[in-house]
Amino acid sequence: MRVLFAARRSLPHLAPMAPTALACVAAGHEVRIAAPVRPDGYLLRTGLSVRPPEPGWRPHLVVRAQDGDGPAPWPQDGPVVHWTALDHRVAVPRRDGDAAPWCVDPCPPALRTGAEAGAWSVRHEEPATAPPAPRWLRTPPARLRVCLRPGAGHDTWPVGRVRRVARAVHGLDAELVVVVGPRTRYAYRDAFEGPVRFADPLLTGPVLATSAGVVHEGGPDVTLAAAARGVPQLVLTGVRPPGDRLYRIGAGQRLAAADAEDAADLADALRLRRRLAELLYGGRALAAAERIRAGIAALEPPDALVGPLEEYAAGARYTGPPHVTYPPGDRPGRYRGRPAASRRQEQEGERAT
Repeated sequence: MRVLFAARRSLPHLAPMAPTALACVAAGHEVRIAAPVRPDGYLLRTGLSVRPPEPGWRPHLVVRAQDGDGPAPWPQDGPVVHWTALDHRVAVPRRDGDAAPWCVDPCPPALRTGAEAGAWSVRHEEPATAPPAPRWLRTPPARLRVCLRPGAGHDTWPVGRVRRVARAVHGLDAELVVVVGPRTRYAYRDAFEGPVRFADPLLTGPVLATSAGVVHEGGPDVTLAAAARGVPQLVLTGVRPPGDRLYRIGAGQRLAAADAEDAADLADALRLRRRLAELLYGGRALAAAERIRAGIAALEPPDALVGPLEEYAAGARYTGPPHVTYPPGDRPGRYRGRPAASRRQEQEGERAT
């Protein structure tokens, strides 16, 4: 089966889909990636050897992120499964008025709005083939560690905001780890008045695993990665609904500018220090974040989604009676725990008869 994974506007929207794409590759399917930029350097280092779709290449199934198109048209002749955005801003289209879930929702139940209660759920995981971690990241930190992810890609924070965050972290006698690429490190060279560590964005997971809190902009990749590790989160943005949900259930905080004049004070060091102190020492946020982590761990792994995607692609091409598609949590258990090749062989036998 040929599968196209179509990212939204940036690579962070592709990251949550990468483990499912890897599972499709492991099951023997041909996978292509459509993204705003060539994802080679981003995904090949995670073990996903894929290419963009060539002219004339047509998929049997398209798995695409919601709310937005890519930089160029890509083939969409096959059936489409929508990967629900973390903010749930766009309603998922239904095929011919059918109420069946033609979408995947990676958001843990505690952070959902309820709009996609019938969607296929999938556990957030990260590829195991990350670059080697430096020695300081392989040993327990001597102080509380705070991870800072100031934007993603070219959409980075102003130097002044990063400086205020650093002051707030140092004011709590915590260690600061800034997750940015080499070019952005140079741009932030004057933002830090105290000691700071830097880490490659591909090491976001290992950094979060050793952190007591994380400060970020509310992007889908870092929000899910922190939630999967039970890390309390401070979201600095006025347009990301996940920050409000984290605050509502007690697993995080959110600071947002009320208007343009207040934007310069978005990351004021005194407010940041107070919010960070609540996250790091209050206890309530850690307990709530742990409940989210347990909820994510109970979801189906990405390889369990391959079978439903195969069934959906086959049913969409089927011209006879309607093909029944089950969400992973409700479908019959004949495929659970079985190798993908065995599932595929049985499905091909059924189609032949």
